[in-house]
Amino acid sequence: MNDNALPIVSHLYPLRRILTCCAVALPFLVLAVFFFGKCFVYQEQFLFRDAAHFYYPLFHEVARQWKSGEVPLWSPMDGIGVPLAADATSSVFYPGKLLLITPLGFGFGMRLYALVHFALAYFGMFWAARTWHCSLPAAVMAAVTYAFSGPVLGYHANIIFLVGAAWLPIALTCGWSLARRPALPSALGLAFALTMMVLGGDAQLAYHTMMMLTLAAIFFVLPWRRLPNWKIWLGGRTLRVGTLVAAAGLAVGLSAIQILPTSQWVSRSLRATSEEPRSLYEAAQLVAAGKEVDLDTLQGKPHPDSHARHSYDFSIPPWHWPEAFVANFSGQMYPRNQRWTRAIPAEGRIWLQTLFMGTLACLLAGIAVWHCPNRRVDRWLVAIGLFGVIASLGWYGLGWLLHEVGYGLGWDDESLPIGSPFGGLYWLLNMTLPKYAGFRYPAKWWIFVVFAVAVLAGRGLDQVKLSRRFGLVAVGLSGTFALAAVIVWLASATLGAMMPISPDDTLFGPLDGTAGLIQLATGLLCGSLAIAASIAALRFAPRPIAVAVIVSIGTVELMLANHWVAPSAPQQLWNPIASDQTSVQFENKRFFKTVYFDRSKNHYPDSFATTGSDERMVEGLKIDQKTNFPRYPLLKLMRGIPSVVSIRPRDMETVWSYPDKPLVVTMLGAYHERAKRWPVAWWQANVQWHDPIDESSPSAVTQGTHEILDVVKNTTLPDPIYPRSNIRPSRFHGANSATIWQPTVLEADATNRLSFPTLPASVYVFSKPNRIRGGQFEVELVNCQPGWVMLQDYYDDGWQCEIIDANGDTRADVPIYRANRVMMAVPVQQGDKLVRLTYWPTSFVVGAWITAGSVLLLLVLTGFAIWQALPPRRTNGPTFRTS
Repeated sequence: MNDNALPIVSHLYPLRRILTCCAVALPFLVLAVFFFGKCFVYQEQFLFRDAAHFYYPLFHEVARQWKSGEVPLWSPMDGIGVPLAADATSSVFYPGKLLLITPLGFGFGMRLYALVHFALAYFGMFWAARTWHCSLPAAVMAAVTYAFSGPVLGYHANIIFLVGAAWLPIALTCGWSLARRPALPSALGLAFALTMMVLGGDAQLAYHTMMMLTLAAIFFVLPWRRLPNWKIWLGGRTLRVGTLVAAAGLAVGLSAIQILPTSQWVSRSLRATSEEPRSLYEAAQLVAAGKEVDLDTLQGKPHPDSHARHSYDFSIPPWHWPEAFVANFSGQMYPRNQRWTRAIPAEGRIWLQTLFMGTLACLLAGIAVWHCPNRRVDRWLVAIGLFGVIASLGWYGLGWLLHEVGYGLGWDDESLPIGSPFGGLYWLLNMTLPKYAGFRYPAKWWIFVVFAVAVLAGRGLDQVKLSRRFGLVAVGLSGTFALAAVIVWLASATLGAMMPISPDDTLFGPLDGTAGLIQLATGLLCGSLAIAASIAALRFAPRPIAVAVIVSIGTVELMLANHWVAPSAPQQLWNPIASDQTSVQFENKRFFKTVYFDRSKNHYPDSFATTGSDERMVEGLKIDQKTNFPRYPLLKLMRGIPSVVSIRPRDMETVWSYPDKPLVVTMLGAYHERAKRWPVAWWQANVQWHDPIDESSPSAVTQGTHEILDVVKNTTLPDPIYPRSNIRPSRFHGANSATIWQPTVLEADATNRLSFPTLPASVYVFSKPNRIRGGQFEVELVNCQPGWVMLQDYYDDGWQCEIIDANGDTRADVPIYRANRVMMAVPVQQGDKLVRLTYWPTSFVVGAWITAGSVLLLLVLTGFAIWQALPPRRTNGPTFRTS
């Protein structure tokens, strides 16, 4: 009878595994359909903030260049052009970009891109929890809590950080395994995950991940007691830190194709140079150079509008912490302005729409912490969670607390020698970690809080038991939430009227504090019901059913609380601009129209600030498209100035700081009511010269830029004498002569300056620019004379120039001069026919070779790891037993 039963049991195993897989995937499918099903069924795109007006146009341009067969190295329509691949937010080399260039279309690809990374976050967290010995339901609880918490769900609008969050569970799990027991598979997994973070656009999270893994290797993976001597203690930790560094080194090699161009681009940005030292290293460099040291930033008082100040934007104040376990504690941010915490004077900019991770999840995580976790990984999770909470405070350091106390006591807080972030953990990181001051936004640390709470929630689900003590605490907590909900609900109108007057939001309208408090009361009530229902399940249902009910309650809780976080709008709102123009090539006959957007003005109607509307986000989207803010020109195949990029070049920003704004606007190719725009390319013989500017000194850059633009502004142009139309080669050719030119100042030392004779006014040189690809364009010349071809494209060391002369021969490596600080000038000779410029930076070439070699190394190491994991072969020959 048993022999007959064995085949039946063996057949049940595959069926059981299928049912288990379905049970694991079911919560993800339910949540994905709830939050994103509408996008796929009705073909909609995400609407909030950067998802609509930043990443959609940016990724569209990346996909367009890839589909045209070009490596997307240059974006000619961001301002007068900027490096595209070097800007990490474009994530040009991330393998996931393949989803955007499928035959299914770009719009579908954008939706799929987000969905795939939510799936990766879900199943990655499930694998992490199972690796750390959580039961199957507990791992599902951890996955649900992580992937669909408010912070991760809100990253749909900042998709490069969603990519980082999706790879974080894999990176931390492999990193912990590597630190605990060094092995090749764990090292390869960590290196690959870090590489995907960097290529996906979130290098800062990769940096943070290595910090937390180093913390684990030093303090948590090995015991602190019962060691024979300090050499063993130090040796074990050195080995583990060394293996982490080796894995990080492989990740650097794999992502060198992104790191090297970005590093070069960052070196020219506002982040790289500062007159005020932002860390102890920069202060030491200034002291060594014998320069005066400004201690304001070191004391937590960075200068306004500097990168040092903006790096503290999007800090999470402590009064937001209850939102982690109370749904909508602060009120909803959109589509109406109902976030009542905006009435608090110290409230800053908001990075995460909501911090909510689930009342049940936080309660279960608290249970896991209360039980004094014995596992080292649990203690490490508690540590990184606390680290994330404190680091995300950012601007709200000990200095801020002292200022607030002083304000309450009537002190003159301006006379205090320290600023708000002084003494905070994020301030300490800026002071002590190399290059960390180049990063920004403390709220990015909160993802470690979400990760820790999610895993600990799974651990708590395995540990929870309805004992008398826990039952009393849970019932008391549920009753407290319910009582607080009733009180807030009844007092919402009174409290809303008592709130301080806060500035109206220019998009979402006036603050409705009463509605925000009602949402707080609803969140408290939902939390109370979730706790009560879980207690009932533990009391009356068998353990397996009770655990399933708790997971279901946690899932429903996130659905109800975060339903508003990921709004979408019909694809047709983008279709008038670009239904799917990823296959559209550049026009070879003319350059793009240039439009100007004044960032200092509010382009929304005044009525937006005084009234609210449920359709306000769609209304704002239409105005953004109409005013070309911020990156919609990328969809229209036109240039938009100034460029809106995450890494802002100092030279361009200094040009925009020049007082005569119309001069800058017209010089960069846009129309202005007071002047005619400059051409995109032209020939001229006469130029003026300026000594090269010290790019390492912000004050020298500002002074030199203003000197150059003063010369441009004060140059008197002769009355133009235009040629007869019958001698112009075509209507697309521009004519220049001794009377038709633009004031231009080139930068070079005395030994590298060239001069050309001025031609008679009757001699004309005709030029026609042609954009061949994003990173390549040509200027056709007719009747070329000795002089200069001026180019209204952004100056960068990555440009390479070649010229075809009158005999058809090619002159390569033609020098390119910086003109008017941000444009280019190329010397030409008599009879030259064509000037061709190609953007092919050395940093990309070197990075590509390093990445190729690292990929080969990764494949070899992966093959070796697989070979090691194979079982040993069995021989068929006789075996002999030895005595």
